[in-house]
Amino acid sequence: MNTDVITNIRQTIELLRSQQGNIHGSQEQRWIQAHLGDERLGAVVLKLSIVAFHTLSALETGAQTGIEIAEKINVTRGGVTRAAKKLLQYNLISAEKRPNDKKKIYYSLTADGQTVAHVHDQMHAMIKKELIDKLTAKYSAADLQVVASFLNDLYQLEQGF
Repeated sequence: MNTDVITNIRQTIELLRSQQGNIHGSQEQRWIQAHLGDERLGAVVLKLSIVAFHTLSALETGAQTGIEIAEKINVTRGGVTRAAKKLLQYNLISAEKRPNDKKKIYYSLTADGQTVAHVHDQMHAMIKKELIDKLTAKYSAADLQVVASFLNDLYQLEQGF
């Protein structure tokens, strides 16, 4: 195999990793802010993490505990706790204990939280459509299957480290 191709793949993966935590987040924040149509919420959006956005979207199905949210969005309980603290601060979610279970805290969306979650979901739907459109226009189904297999193999390899 051509070592230049392998080097190119490795460099591209490193670029994706280096941008994962910061640039992508600010891009999502700016997109959501631009599509909200509410200046007050737009200012709040810039202070939220990606985990906070995904927490809001997870809560669209109803009240959930931090553990349930963490499992649903595949993050740590601590990550959800930090996000929930910020979301509570900006009144995007509410927290309550149920009379029959005083130990667990259940989080629910407020009206503002529903608005932000909806726009966040719209953004992901647009990204998914654009990704599908661009990739299927450029690559054959067989090409995409090779890429999918490659990414799965890479994921499995990284899980071994």
